[in-house]
Amino acid sequence: MLTLVILLTISQILAAYLLFRREVRKNSSQEHNSDLLTLRLKALQRETGLIQEDLRATRLLRHDLRHHYRMLYALLGEGEKAAALEHIRQQRENILQGEKET
Repeated sequence: MLTLVILLTISQILAAYLLFRREVRKNSSQEHNSDLLTLRLKALQRETGLIQEDLRATRLLRHDLRHHYRMLYALLGEGEKAAALEHIRQQRENILQGEKET
């Protein structure tokens, strides 16, 4: 009878240990997945910031380009071909200067 009680006690301890070990693994796995999701979220936030910066830069370039086209159109409309060519030359220099700086 005592042997049976000892076997039942040992089997209950073993079952409790196995359940505890399974829970620890489960929690560890969940923590790992949570860490991975956090890293992915941070990467997406950085990427979103870069995309927003690119959009702002593109808007500025479009604004400048519209301004230059209006100026060229006005100069050419007034017959100021030399002034239009000078404006184009200056813009080309600015672009080349910007490329040298980067």
